[in-house]
Amino acid sequence: MIKLKDLLLEAQVAHTHKSLEWVSNDYIPMTPKTMKQIMGDTPITTFHNLDWFAIKNQLPKVIGKKKSISTYTLDTSNRLSKGGGVQTGGGVVLEMEGKVLVAGTEDLGSVPDEAGRRWIHPSTFGKIVGMSQFEGGGGGIYYRKHLYNMDKKLEDILFKYKTSLLIMPSDSKEDTDRFPPYDNKQKAELIKRYINASNKFLLKMKKKIKKSFMDNVNNPKITKFMSLYGYNELLVYDVKVKDAYIVLDIIGDPNDYDATAAEIKKIKKDLKPFVKGKIFTGFADGVKKFVKQRGGKVW
Repeated sequence: MIKLKDLLLEAQVAHTHKSLEWVSNDYIPMTPKTMKQIMGDTPITTFHNLDWFAIKNQLPKVIGKKKSISTYTLDTSNRLSKGGGVQTGGGVVLEMEGKVLVAGTEDLGSVPDEAGRRWIHPSTFGKIVGMSQFEGGGGGIYYRKHLYNMDKKLEDILFKYKTSLLIMPSDSKEDTDRFPPYDNKQKAELIKRYINASNKFLLKMKKKIKKSFMDNVNNPKITKFMSLYGYNELLVYDVKVKDAYIVLDIIGDPNDYDATAAEIKKIKKDLKPFVKGKIFTGFADGVKKFVKQRGGKVW
């Protein structure tokens, strides 16, 4: 259960904005603690592409931590399997081992909050577990109704918070008094109750979630609707890096051998503390072989 004192530590406006944003938009928090109760410790080997900047600035934040990272095991786009990234230019492909948080069949569109939790939209959740009630514009409303059954006070607290955001200085004193802005303690209480209700809902759906996620782990596939994206997405946590592959086509400069050599040397130095196995270098055409040899499916 989420404790109020933990959220109060992050209850400054700048730090709660993201959580409150996902709460307001009916997103579903997927926490390692709850997913472990559903999935157990389900280990998986996956792949993650990143650029040189992320090695020192982002990788240390997820290695062996509860924070999750987006990975893939299947790619038909000829993008990731060439060493490119999803949100970056890529250039480094990591073979990772971690525990399953969410196993999807497309780009999950997951969003992080300030505490490292991952949130997904109800329509995405519905698609993964095969529940059409969650899909479409009414998915959030359907999900909220479930949460209100879990916490009888949540509906009133959430309504008052959302309404307070609509109050204008020109509104009547009656309205401003009835819906005053939430202070940090009230915001933390709302986040706590929402996440706890969500966790209860997920645990109630334990069998269905586990069956769907394990099917996507053991039989990776890409949803037809999102086939243009050409990859599946799996969120994993408590990750370790096994091997790494540096893509010369992306990292290097074909017109400057010395600069390329220096850059590769620097990247290897930055990778070394995290990679338990070997660091390979090669061209983009070699990425597919690297991934296939380690259990990934690319073509």
